Amino acid sequence: MARTLAVAGAIVIALGGAAIGYAVTRKATRGMSAMQSAAMTRAVDKLDGAINEARRVVAAHATTLSAPAVVRGAIVTDSATLADLVAHGEIVPESGEILELGRIDKTTSKVEQLLLVPRGAKGASHDGKAGSYVEIAGDQIVITEVVNVVPTQQADRYVGFVAVTRPLALGPVIQPLIDAGIAGKLVLDGKEAPIGVMPVGATIRSQPLGAQNGAQIVTAEPPPRAVLPLPILVAGIGATVIGLLLLVIGAMGKRAPGESRAVQAQPDQPATPARSALGSAKTQLSEHGVAAAATPSPIDPTAGTQLPGGGSRSLPANLGPGAMIGRWEVVRRLGSGGMADVYLAQARGDGGFEKLVAIKVMHGHLARNQRAVDHFLDEARLAARIHHPNVVAIQDLGKIGDDYVIVMEYVDGVDLERVLTSARAGQRPVPLAVALGILCRICDGLDAAHRATSPDGTPLGIVHRDVKSANVLVSRQGVVKVVDFGIAKAAKQVHFTIAGETKGTPSMMAPEQRVGDQVDVRADIYSVAAVGYEIVTGHAVNLDLAALVHLGVDNWPHLPPPSSLRADSPGELDAILLRAMAFERDRRPADCAAFELTLEAVMKAHQLIASDKDLARWVESELRHLGPAYAGADLSGTPAV
Repeated sequence: MARTLAVAGAIVIALGGAAIGYAVTRKATRGMSAMQSAAMTRAVDKLDGAINEARRVVAAHATTLSAPAVVRGAIVTDSATLADLVAHGEIVPESGEILELGRIDKTTSKVEQLLLVPRGAKGASHDGKAGSYVEIAGDQIVITEVVNVVPTQQADRYVGFVAVTRPLALGPVIQPLIDAGIAGKLVLDGKEAPIGVMPVGATIRSQPLGAQNGAQIVTAEPPPRAVLPLPILVAGIGATVIGLLLLVIGAMGKRAPGESRAVQAQPDQPATPARSALGSAKTQLSEHGVAAAATPSPIDPTAGTQLPGGGSRSLPANLGPGAMIGRWEVVRRLGSGGMADVYLAQARGDGGFEKLVAIKVMHGHLARNQRAVDHFLDEARLAARIHHPNVVAIQDLGKIGDDYVIVMEYVDGVDLERVLTSARAGQRPVPLAVALGILCRICDGLDAAHRATSPDGTPLGIVHRDVKSANVLVSRQGVVKVVDFGIAKAAKQVHFTIAGETKGTPSMMAPEQRVGDQVDVRADIYSVAAVGYEIVTGHAVNLDLAALVHLGVDNWPHLPPPSSLRADSPGELDAILLRAMAFERDRRPADCAAFELTLEAVMKAHQLIASDKDLARWVESELRHLGPAYAGADLSGTPAV
């Protein structure tokens, strides 16, 4: 059987390698890469936005200047009178603008310029014809708004006009296109401005601009390039990983008979009976050095006794109420996961002192797996360096017998996933202020994790890598805490992920993490935005790249705008959340602090501020929907396992 698995593993690895080889050696094809296309879109959007903003400003100023009676009266006077009005501050041009006033004789159609400020500037009044104009003039884009003025006298003879012009430097708005390797030209009102150097005989394509009819960006198609077929690449990587697993299992199977004989060689060795309490196991407290400063030891080092023969005994599984973990008394089991069980425990001291904690006990069979132990220890070491109200605090790490435990603060509440699932089933949308408040608090906690340092001040470079609603706790007091750094990645740690290995939750995972690439804090930002989308819209998401790869990179993450699913969601929130889930990590916010700032701007603009008390009221109302165990004073918080 072991040989069969090994052979199968070798075959699967060969197939996976062939798929990867095919993917990376595809013949060149024409067309922009996803990054080039995204860069061009951003640059065009920036150009359009700058022009439209300038048009809005000059139109508003021209309209304002055309209304006052002093201007309307001056239209039928002379240039000297208008110059006097400027000198006395009654007509004031904005900084950087060109102001032109004039009149048209209706009988002769003669256009007369009465005022040009600043002197010597080049007028662009278009003979007083009302309208908006966007033109290229040298190294500038010139935006002009011409508004007619009705004079207070001789209206039957004259019609006046006000022209406000604002120039934009052309270089800064086309430089992003040049930096992205895009070559072509900008076309405005029949005039052209070059973008880089257009290759001779290149295939071209046009992209219209919304700022002006007929305006467009004409770009040269890049030379042929190799297109990486992502589905085949992902399949090849997956097959290679599966093949490696089969080889490992086969190799382990070959050693099994020898291990079995080693056990059978000691037939007279008595089995060790299971015990129900932990106090008899020898305690090795904080031997891995993560105990919080000035924090009393939660595991009583005097409670243990040496086992017969100098050995040690594993802790019994599924401890019941009253069992002891050092000086902590188990209240009940909170939950169980693939790596550990979590218990609610309490300690009593003098004067009626009581303290509740959550204790994570690693499964006994995993304690013999060094890689699993490294995972477990890394979690405590990393989380112990993070000190922030929005991150569950690690109080100590210890070893009891053969088992490892992590002692952490207990959160009296519930995980966010459970609340959202219940609210979704009951069609109860999360109040928008509460939703954004929770999201900002998640950002705060993660930003503290990302900026955590070692004792000597060296940045740890922590990336959580498994941000999801199940790993966010909300307490009855309205406190939000991020938990479970079990697969967090740091610049320096004992355990390292194998190259190409994928860890995390695929449905919330950034594309680069899903294919096993190196990740940074922007992978966490992606997952935070996915959680935010769920909170705001009330719709669960599945962003697993393997399931969605057939849809392509364009329009990723292929989700409808939140405002289309929820009427009271501000439109600007659509771009914020979807941009944070962009396929290319460079398009996402640089860090959680920057992401939070954009969310806070929306909250302030729409008065969507939620205090801890507001969050607490929402949590209490939702807990009542979860049943009697959550509605009363029963302690129901469940740290992630």
